[in-house]
Amino acid sequence: MPSYTVLHDIPGRLRIQVPLLRNYSSFDVIERYYCAIKGIEQVRIEPAIMTMVIIYNTQKISKREIFQFIALFFQQRNWDPVQSIFINSTPGIRKAIVRSAVTGLMLLVAVIKKRYTRKIDVFDYLVVISTAHTVLSHGESDRYRHPDILTGIISLFSLGASNLLHVCIVTWAVNVLEILHDIKRANHRPIQ
Repeated sequence: MPSYTVLHDIPGRLRIQVPLLRNYSSFDVIERYYCAIKGIEQVRIEPAIMTMVIIYNTQKISKREIFQFIALFFQQRNWDPVQSIFINSTPGIRKAIVRSAVTGLMLLVAVIKKRYTRKIDVFDYLVVISTAHTVLSHGESDRYRHPDILTGIISLFSLGASNLLHVCIVTWAVNVLEILHDIKRANHRPIQ
């Protein structure tokens, strides 16, 4: 699968669509990287349409060399355990999936442990902290209006503090549903 598509090509100026730009959040690092290459004078990334505009000196660098740099750069990836499963998801959604999976596993262990012992220990507090972190770290704006946080607050009042593990399970389940909704919305978002 090609890592880029040339949209516009005139001597000294390229516009390239790079779908793998969606895996990055810091575009200034990429721009500085390419501007440090001898012959490339300016790079502008437009993340909304996943394109790069490269202004270069034709006397110092060829298009072929630029294409090689692009192919090499975008084949280098950070380790992301769920990228191959959720390939169309953004890095933020994939991080939310990993956090939610870890919290879900901890909740499962806590429920099993509670069946055999009624004693509350450090692990139970870690489960509550992990659930809170998972829920609060999901979403970008006005987090306190997210369904998972509202569910946590409502279930805390209705179930009571003595059933905090049950509150965590309900809140975590709503968080999973919200993540699945984000995945569905991201997959149906049109490319501008």
